[in-house]
Amino acid sequence: MQLHHALRLRPDALSVVTLVGAGGKTSALFRLADEAVGGGQRVVTTTTTHIFASQAEDAPARLEAKPGETEEIDWAALEAALARHGHCFIWSNPGFRTPESAGRPTAAFPTRSKRQGLPLEVVDALAARAGDLGISLIALEGDGSRRRPVKAPASHEPVVPACTTHLVPVAGLDGLGLPLDEPYVHRPEQVRALLQEEDASTRLTPRMLGRLLVEPYGRGGRAEERGEGTPPGSGFQAGGARLIPLLNKADSAPRLAAARLVALRLAQQNQPALIGAVGAGSGAAIRERWGASAAVVLAAGESRRMGQPKQLLRWQGEPLVTRAARIALESGVSETVVVTGAVADQVEAALAPLREAGRGRLRVVFNPVWQEGQAGSVRAAVEALPAACEAALFLPVDQPRLPAALLRRLWQAWRDGSDLAAVAVDGAVRGAPALFDRRFFGQLRLIQGDRGGGMLLRRHAGEVRAIEAPGEWLADVDTPEEWGTAVVGG
Repeated sequence: MQLHHALRLRPDALSVVTLVGAGGKTSALFRLADEAVGGGQRVVTTTTTHIFASQAEDAPARLEAKPGETEEIDWAALEAALARHGHCFIWSNPGFRTPESAGRPTAAFPTRSKRQGLPLEVVDALAARAGDLGISLIALEGDGSRRRPVKAPASHEPVVPACTTHLVPVAGLDGLGLPLDEPYVHRPEQVRALLQEEDASTRLTPRMLGRLLVEPYGRGGRAEERGEGTPPGSGFQAGGARLIPLLNKADSAPRLAAARLVALRLAQQNQPALIGAVGAGSGAAIRERWGASAAVVLAAGESRRMGQPKQLLRWQGEPLVTRAARIALESGVSETVVVTGAVADQVEAALAPLREAGRGRLRVVFNPVWQEGQAGSVRAAVEALPAACEAALFLPVDQPRLPAALLRRLWQAWRDGSDLAAVAVDGAVRGAPALFDRRFFGQLRLIQGDRGGGMLLRRHAGEVRAIEAPGEWLADVDTPEEWGTAVVGG
C-alpha cells in the first residue's frame, strides 16, 4: 500500500502533511513525495526546523528562499523547478546563502551543513499559492530527533503550520525493548515524564510507544487546560488536522507483531494508525492500516416469503440475528450495529443478552423506512456510524453458516489496503458480506430501493478484493423450504 493511499490524500485537493516524531520522518517525507510525482502530481517538501543537507539532496530540485525582512519564495523559480521535476525542496539557510544560489534551484550544497526550515507564515503563503502552481501536496518535517527511533517533544515543539491537513507522528519500532535513556531516545527526560516512568533503565513497551505517538499531539487538549500533572512537551494541539500515527520499520515478523499490538490499542481508542517500512528498498511503504471499524447486520426485513420473522429462527440454539451479531463481534471490529425494522422489539429482546455481554460494542439502530427495502437500512447504518469509523462491513442476518473467520479475512484485506472487499464463489463476487472503506460512505448514503452495496461493488469492480469461500457458507434462507434444507444440512 502506498503512503498517500493510506493517508487518504486526494490528487484533486491540496494536502499539507506535517511529519513529527522520530524513527524515519525524512524517509517518509521523500517516499510520499516520490509517490506523488509518480502519480503525475506536483509536490513541495520543506521543514519548519532544519534538515541535513545530505538528506535534502534526495529532492531533484532545491530552492532557497530569498533573504529579507521575512523569507520569500521566488515563485517563478519554483514554477520552473516543478515544471521540470514535479518536486522541489525549499529551505532557508542564511549562513550558507550565496549570490549564485539565492532565489533559484541549486545543483548541490555543502553536505556537512544543515538546511534551515521555513517560517510558518511562509509555509502558509505557499499553501495559499498552491492552486496557482498546480501543487497538490506540501510535505514537511515539524521537529527534529537526532536520528533516534523515538522521542517526546520539548515545550517549543512541534512547529506545525496552520494549513496542515494531516499530522503524522512517526516512531521507529527498533526502539521497542530499549531503555528510556540516551542514546536510544531523543529528549529522554520528556519521554519519561510523559510516560510517568522515573527509572531510565525502564524499557519501551508497545503500550508506551502508543502513548508517545498520540498524547503529545492534542489528545485531550492543551496542557494548561488539563490542569496539574501534565507532562512537559504535551501542550501541542492538533487542531483541525487529521492525526495519523506511523509505526515505522516494521521490517520483520516480531516488529510487525509488536506494531499490531500498538495499532489495535489505538484503534480501540478510535485512533487510526499505520504500520509501515518507508525506507529505501522496503517495497510497499505501508504494510497495514488500522482504525475504528464497524460490522453492520441488516435485520430490518419482514421476511414475507418465509412467513415468519427469520431474524428469530433458531440455528443451533440461538436466533439468527443473535448469531449474526455474535460472529460480527468475533471478527474483531470495534463495534457491531444491528439495523432493525419489522419486529424491532422482538429482535432487540433476542439481542439483549449479547448486548450485555458485548460491553458497549453492540448497538441497535432502527430503520423507520424499512418497508422501502434494504437501501434504507444501509443508509440508517451509515448515518449511525461514529465519525471515527474507518470502514464498515455489511452482512445479512440470514446466512447461518457464515463463519467469523471469513469476516476476519475481509478485514485483513482492508488492512492490507483494499478499499472494497467482498466474498466470491468460484470467482463470482457476491454482494454480501462486503466491506467498504469510509471513502464510499457518501455513495452508500445515496443508494435506493431494495438494494444494498452490490451496486457499488459492480460500479467499482476493478477495486474489489475478492475473498474466495465455499458456496455453502453464503447460503441464505428466504423460504420455509430453504430453511428446512438448511436445518437438515446443518
